[in-house]
Amino acid sequence: MNSTIVIILIAIALLVLAVIAFLIIRRQRYVRVLRGCGWTFESRPALESVLDHHAPPFGLGFEREVDEAVSGTTAAGVPFRVFEYATSEGGSRFDERIASMQLPLPLPDLFVSAVSADQVRSGVQATPIEVDPRYQVRAADSGYARMALSAPVLEAIAAFGQAGQHVDLSIDGEHLVAVGAPKDPDQLQTYLELLGGVAKAIDPAGLAPYTTTPPPPGFGFYGHPDWLLIDRDDALIAKYGLTKAGFGHSTEKVIRGANDGLPVEAFIHRWKTQRKETYTDSNGRTQTRTVTDNHSEVLTAITMPFSFPLISVGGGWGGKKVRFESEEFNDRFTVRTEDAKFASEVIHPRTMEFLMAVQPPGFRIEGDVMRFSVDKHDTQLIGLCADFAHEFFGRVPSFAWKNLQITPPAFRRLPSN
Repeated sequence: MNSTIVIILIAIALLVLAVIAFLIIRRQRYVRVLRGCGWTFESRPALESVLDHHAPPFGLGFEREVDEAVSGTTAAGVPFRVFEYATSEGGSRFDERIASMQLPLPLPDLFVSAVSADQVRSGVQATPIEVDPRYQVRAADSGYARMALSAPVLEAIAAFGQAGQHVDLSIDGEHLVAVGAPKDPDQLQTYLELLGGVAKAIDPAGLAPYTTTPPPPGFGFYGHPDWLLIDRDDALIAKYGLTKAGFGHSTEKVIRGANDGLPVEAFIHRWKTQRKETYTDSNGRTQTRTVTDNHSEVLTAITMPFSFPLISVGGGWGGKKVRFESEEFNDRFTVRTEDAKFASEVIHPRTMEFLMAVQPPGFRIEGDVMRFSVDKHDTQLIGLCADFAHEFFGRVPSFAWKNLQITPPAFRRLPSN
């Protein structure tokens, strides 16, 4: 080998080793500084260590990861945790550094962000509430939001923001959560002291009437404490009459929930098929080979405690197409059924207005199954379908139920409806 090449390879190896040594030394110094602050550092914390958080960005997605955790107390004695948190698959992606402060009592969800923020956190379901023109506030109860965001708390949040910190805060049970914590130890210390000021300003006596019982720690789903995640249940393939073509059929990421009497199931179905194809090899001869193709489909379905005649709204096959008096509705939705009279009873003018307003995924009802036409396995979309089922059946008029000789169960309604 040419001596020049040898020298170059040695130089490259030395450079790589120098970079690795620099990174190791920098990492060790970083950890020493953190520990010098009296804090604990954990390079690879377990996911379970943060599963006592449930509000967005927590409780979303199928893949969740936590990394580089720092814990300790502020100068005022507020316990904190800081960690990198990431979610993917089944919802919006999230990858940020989070600070979590311990609160003196568990409280309902509350979200606060600067009014200049481009958008609220993905997945937040709470209603906007006017509390202070500087902030976007979301909570289920306006009285609680105003009590929680007292003058001292708003003053502490303002000090936090005026110091150059990004205001994206929430109350999540017993935690005050902030998105966007810095990594630099000096910056982090300043950040935590300011955030600790917000936590200390929260009045436990005034908020005692709003105390709540948070869900138990675990891999849950925001807004859906009844949901369970099951790795696999291949019996669902036959249950929903899915294709049996090909081989290697399996299900994954099965969501199952009681949904207040309208059970929801959602999952991914995967399978394979094989085909023969011809090709020309390097010698110009025609050859045949077997190619394996991978396929997948997603399913979200509701099982009802009653049976309906076939009806679909932008959701599939079967029956005959029917039209309604609203041309705008006809332009936006295709309705198919085997009973036009039944369809006109169920899809009455107020339901047409509702459907045009919410623009749900297409759906098909036959017997005791309501199946949605969805193209992604997304926790927020599954939740939308679960809520929509209650809203849709809750709008079926009483005479239609009587004609079917069905006593309908109680359906939940969304707060805005």
